[in-house]
Amino acid sequence: MMESAHPPARPLDPAVSKVINVMGHERGMAVVDEVMRHANLRELRTPDDRYAFGCVLMKRGGVFEAIGRAIKIQAILYGASER
Repeated sequence: MMESAHPPARPLDPAVSKVINVMGHERGMAVVDEVMRHANLRELRTPDDRYAFGCVLMKRGGVFEAIGRAIKIQAILYGASER
């Protein structure tokens, strides 16, 4: 059996999955990339990272506000410090 040239895909962060589930993969990833830039994040590793991501996403309003609020609440439940 031949080994793959690519490492196995890393599972998506639940916060990223929430955006993609609503927006579709291509559009969702574009939104995620933009929000990550605005939040000064390189990756989502900690509850505090997810909290910051959720807060920036909420500022977009509409459905993004609802998704961001869910991400923010989940981050708090997992130990993020409210700012």
